[in-house]
Formats: sequence, C-alpha cells, structure tokens
Amino acid sequence: MSGAAVAAARYHWNNAGNPAARAARRLVDTLGPVRQAVRSDDPAFDVSLAYAGLPIGHLNVLRLLERRRTALGGGEPLLRTVPVTWPDLRRGRFPEADIVLVGAEEARVRRLPAARAVIAPFRVHLVVDTSGGRDAVRAAISKRERWEFGRNSRHHDWALVEDGSAEALRFFYQRMHLPTMAARHREQSRTEAFTVARDHILRRGRLFFLTEDGRPVAGVLCHESGGTLTTRLLGVLDGDARHYDSGAFKAVYHLLLGWAADRGVPAVDFYGTEAFVAKGIFQWKRKFGPHVVLPPNHFATKRLYVSVRRDTARVRDFLVANPLLEIGPSGGMRPVYFHDAARAARTEISAKARSLGEARLVDLDEFLDG
Repeated sequence: MSGAAVAAARYHWNNAGNPAARAARRLVDTLGPVRQAVRSDDPAFDVSLAYAGLPIGHLNVLRLLERRRTALGGGEPLLRTVPVTWPDLRRGRFPEADIVLVGAEEARVRRLPAARAVIAPFRVHLVVDTSGGRDAVRAAISKRERWEFGRNSRHHDWALVEDGSAEALRFFYQRMHLPTMAARHREQSRTEAFTVARDHILRRGRLFFLTEDGRPVAGVLCHESGGTLTTRLLGVLDGDARHYDSGAFKAVYHLLLGWAADRGVPAVDFYGTEAFVAKGIFQWKRKFGPHVVLPPNHFATKRLYVSVRRDTARVRDFLVANPLLEIGPSGGMRPVYFHDAARAARTEISAKARSLGEARLVDLDEFLDG
C-alpha cells in the first residue's frame, strides 16, 4: 500500500462520522487490550503522571499535562513504560504514579473505581452557531476580543479570500501550514499528509486566505459536511510569529465567521481540543462564544478517566491549576475547579461557554478522602 493510501486510510479511520464507521471504530477500541502505561516523572516538580489506554492519549493528553506541569516549574519529563492490563485497572491496580489517566470507550471507563476520580470527555469540539447572521455572531464574541479585532483591523488592510486551486493549496500547505506546525510544536508536530489535504479535505471543503494589503499572510483549510464548516489545517506565512502579534491569525477566525454568517452556513466548528480549561486553545477559542460539544466522530463515546493516587502539596497545586470538564452518564458537561483551605479555586481560568453546566467546586480534602 502506498504512503498516500496509508495516510488516507488513517484519516478516514480517525475522522469518519457516519454511523457504520463510528460503530466499527468503537468496537475495535472496546475490544483492544492495554498492555502498558507510559509514566512521566519530573523530579523538578515532584508530580508523576501515568497514561494508559488509547494510544492517541499518550500523544495528546500526556504531552498537554507535561506542558502544564512545566508551566508550574517543572523540567523535562522522564518517560518509561510499565505493564498494566484492563483487569488490573478495573481492580484499582494502577501504575505507580501520583495521577493516573486512562483513555477508553465510556463503557470501559465507567467500570473503573469511582473514588478520587473524575471522568472527562476525551475530546471536545467548540462550535459557533452562525445561523443568526453576522450581528448575532459578533454579539456572542467577548467584548475584549471584539475590541482587539477592531483595533487591529484599523491598522491592517485585511480581507478573506477563497481559493481552492491546486496551486493555492500547495502554497498554503508548504509556506503556511507546515512552517506553522514546526514553529509551534517542533519535534512533536503532527498533521495530515498533503495528499489527504488535497483529496479528502479540500475536495469536500474550502481553502481561505487572509490577505494583508493584498498579500496572503495566513490561511485555513476547512472541511464542509452537513452544513457545518470545520477548520482542519491552519497556518501563517512561513510560521512567522509577527502574524500572531499583529492579530492576523485571530482575524482568520473573525472573518471566517462573518463569511459563514453572510452565506447562510449554520455553524463553524473550530475542531477538537482536550477537556482541560487552562489549555490555551480552549481559552482563546472560548472567546468566540462557541457551544462546547462532543465530537461528531468516534471520539463522542470516548472518555478520559483522571484518578488521583497520592495526596501531596505538589499534586494539590497541579489539580488546582488545571480545572477540567467532567461529563455525566447523560453526556452533559460542566467545569470542575479544585480547591482547599490554602488554595482558592482558580475560577479566573474561565470556562464560560455555551452548553456547559454550572461549575462544580471540589474540596480536595473531601475528594482525596474518598
């Protein structure tokens, strides 16, 4: 099988939203074994993490929490694998770590021990309703975000231009998307192959450029399905940080929402992110007034089990600094903020977004006694 065929198969396996494809993926992920966990230690911060379950969680969830640990004063992670099985996890025989995370289908997660644990969605999507027109879309955006966009627009001649040509896609992919991924994620950069962008995203989607004085400086490749426009690949020219500083990258989102609202497109999906409120992507996309929903693919039924195994001052610091979304058996989501007598709940890390329930404040003394 060619590299392009492998990339296409992987794309459809990860993104197909039709019921048959979702059912097949759920079946495979429900029956698959787990043989090892990845443990991440950090002597500088003295909080160890371990992840078991769906392999993609090692790439997404564990790396995100390692970055969050670093932000609190940690250093480079020390990784090692440890053996574990599903029967071990069901009986509460977890890997030796301060916080253990398990990514799996909901049916598996709900069978794990409930004490000292929170169940989060594995991923969420942030979707902006554009059916009410441009004025309604603008009114839903935070005042600060509207003000910044208005200020930046006065200093830049920005316009949104659609161009679905082969030449435009190659320019976007090579000069914008790949350099941006490399600049932002370095060796951890992951994206779709060019053949997937060409044959499976653009063929059923749209490519937009943000121009500044007539010159393209940013772009977004979107997939279109069921009346929803989903942002899939993004980038700024040559990955240059100046296009973030100028507001050009955010301007893509503002102008894309206006474009959709003017043309009767009912919704724009800003795509997926992990369910940790302090994550930068969640925070700035939240300012556009989206609904927080479960993904439209197989991730809709996957959950992240977060189990706190040890009670230390550093663990408490980490939990308080990283509020997350929890999900109930009915699928409703709400933010969870940890706190104790010495640590106030970090509610200034806002989870204000449509479709989320009222925040739950969790006293760590009670939670860790569970």
